[in-house]
Amino acid sequence: MLSFWSEKEYNGDERMMIGMKLSPHVEQLTEEIVRLCAPEKIYLFHIKVNLENEVTSFKLCIVAHTEEKKELERRIYLQLDCALPFDFVLYTPEEWEVFLNTPHSFAGEVQGKGVLIYDKAQTSGESN
Repeated sequence: MLSFWSEKEYNGDERMMIGMKLSPHVEQLTEEIVRLCAPEKIYLFHIKVNLENEVTSFKLCIVAHTEEKKELERRIYLQLDCALPFDFVLYTPEEWEVFLNTPHSFAGEVQGKGVLIYDKAQTSGESN
């Protein structure tokens, strides 16, 4: 089982939390991404909800080792299915570190305002 909300549970944006629990659609897709490409980190950085507070779409940021980003992006979109519309941004760990050290970068905003929902470093020490 994956460990969700590993860095912070609430970032001030009530739309990121649905009843203090990660949306099952987000959780399922995250698990599938982990199986597909073994990412270092996955952040939830945008979520839309309807008037009933149900998630209608979401965006992820994935940090994963890959030699071919376009190919991995294609595999994620074509091989993984989700009942809700989703989008994602993909960084290699090297790109992630460079952009985190760049003032006002999108990566810095994701890390600061998004929710870390998967962290390989934190789950690799857990026993199942």
